[in-house]
Amino acid sequence: MRRILAIILVVVLSGQVAAHGANSYAIIVRTSSVQPESADLLVNDTLVLYNTVTWNRSAGIDVNGDGVDDYVCEMTGKNTSSNTDECQFTFENGTWSPGGYVVTVYQNGSSWQDVVVDLLPDNHTEGSAPGPYVLLPDFDPMASNMISISEEGDTFTLSRGSVDLVPGSNLYVFSSAGAIVSVKSETAGDGASALCTIGGDGSEGCKIWFSGQEWTDGSHKMSIIGPDGDTVGSFTVNLGEASDEDARTGMVQIVAVVGMVICLGAYLWIRQREE
Repeated sequence: MRRILAIILVVVLSGQVAAHGANSYAIIVRTSSVQPESADLLVNDTLVLYNTVTWNRSAGIDVNGDGVDDYVCEMTGKNTSSNTDECQFTFENGTWSPGGYVVTVYQNGSSWQDVVVDLLPDNHTEGSAPGPYVLLPDFDPMASNMISISEEGDTFTLSRGSVDLVPGSNLYVFSSAGAIVSVKSETAGDGASALCTIGGDGSEGCKIWFSGQEWTDGSHKMSIIGPDGDTVGSFTVNLGEASDEDARTGMVQIVAVVGMVICLGAYLWIRQREE
C-alpha cells in the first residue's frame, strides 16, 4: 500500500517540480493606486499584494477571458498582527503557461485597478539580474508573448505571424539574424522611432511594453525593419484577446489527478471487500 501511495504522489507532484527556487514579488495596494502596476515573474514565483488601507479588498485572475475569475483572494484591512491583509498568487510550474495575465483588484465590489503579470519560462540566463522589470528570458517557442526573427540568406523568417497580448503586457522579440533589425508599428508616422532594436548577435532580444493607455484593443501590425531601412517582415499584435490555453492546461491536470484519486479509491475499496 505504501508503495502505491508513493508512486501516485511522485506522478502527481512531478509536474510541479521547478528548475529554480521560487521568489516572491510585492505589489503595494495603496489608497488610490497600486505600485508597481506590472511585474515580470518566472514560473513558480509568487505575486503578493499588500493592502495598506483600513477597508477590505479582493483580487482575482480571469484566465480564460470568460468574465469570471478563476483564481480569487480576499484581503482584509491593514493588519499588523497577521497576513490576512495579503493576497498571494503562486504561478506554479505545469499549471500556468508563460504569457500575459491580469490581476484585477476589486474595491467595494467593483473592478478598481489592474496589475499586469508577464509570466516567463524558467530558462533564463543565471547571470540575469534578479527581480521584475529587467529580466530578459531565453526564447521559448511555446511562450505566447515571445517571437523570434531568423535569417537565411537574404530572407528573414518569424517564428509566428501573430501574438495575443492583454493590454499593459510585454512582448519579447529575439533575433538570431546577423544583421541589426528593429521593430516599428505600421500605424506610426514615418518619423516615429522604432519600438526596439536588436543587435543581431544571435543571443539578443528586446522587450516592448504595450501600455493600456497608449495602445487600444484590437489588431496592430508591426514591421521588421532591416539594416537598410527596408521592411523585411511583419507580424500582428492582437491586444485584448485572452487565450484559453492556460485554462485547458490546468483542466487536463485536474482531470488527471482526479482520475488517479478515483482509481486509488476504487482499488482500496475492492481490496477491503476481498479481505
